[in-house]
Amino acid sequence: MEIKSLENTPIREIVLTLNFAFSDYFVPINFTEEYVNERWTASGVDYSLSFGVFDKDKLVGFIIHAINNYGETKVAYNASTGVIPSHRRQGLLTKLYSKAITALQINGIQKSTLECITKNERAILAYQKVGFTIDRQYKLYKFDWKQIEIKSEFEVNVNTDFLFDDFKQLQNYFPSIENQDHCLEKYKENLISIAVFDAEEIVAYLIFHKNSKRIHRLGAKDNNWNIFGEILFSGLPTGNYNIINVDTVNSTIHDFFKKMNFDNYIDQYDMSFDFDSAQSKF
Repeated sequence: MEIKSLENTPIREIVLTLNFAFSDYFVPINFTEEYVNERWTASGVDYSLSFGVFDKDKLVGFIIHAINNYGETKVAYNASTGVIPSHRRQGLLTKLYSKAITALQINGIQKSTLECITKNERAILAYQKVGFTIDRQYKLYKFDWKQIEIKSEFEVNVNTDFLFDDFKQLQNYFPSIENQDHCLEKYKENLISIAVFDAEEIVAYLIFHKNSKRIHRLGAKDNNWNIFGEILFSGLPTGNYNIINVDTVNSTIHDFFKKMNFDNYIDQYDMSFDFDSAQSKF
């Protein structure tokens, strides 16, 4: 088997391997090339710093790295990792990172981050063996929504032409990498905002993807979901939605989601490996 960068591997082959690798996962997936291209392009995927394991020229495992900034730090975000069922338990994750971390450091990357489902104990242990530690925990939700009308003193505005800065003062938690402004900006034409106004002031908002129905960001003034929450969601069109990566530190917003009977179907850990402070395992 050979480990090499994915810069010359067709996206179609990567997506086929990705879907096969996740076919028996906690949440089986079936991504399309269009979806993967949009999401990975937005998050800054660099295929020259992404790596695959090839068995007789067949891609059997991979790490996809998006090179980006997380706060003030230049990071390699693990946008996806997978190994097909027939090649698991062969230490391929460690071998992939052995190749990847050296290349990342040469290219000035200070830190690697990833998200891992909390129930996936085997993967968590494997990442910890590489050098990753758990930083925080996210909750993800899904729900079937039927649009409702609520009479209130507040105005609800749905807009495809919005500025991320309009909502900066309503940040109730620090967003994950893929949900930060500079990533969402890259496919803003597919995003819709819903905002609640008290006179001229925005007091609550959410941003969702019109096709995938992912709610990427949301917030309320003073974190007051009891007052603004249901009014905000009244502007959401009928459909099946999910809310991704809301930090567990904000108990108020999760209490509101529970009240709304949203299904908390997954929890994830945000994990990181600081190359400067951690002793390399390789």
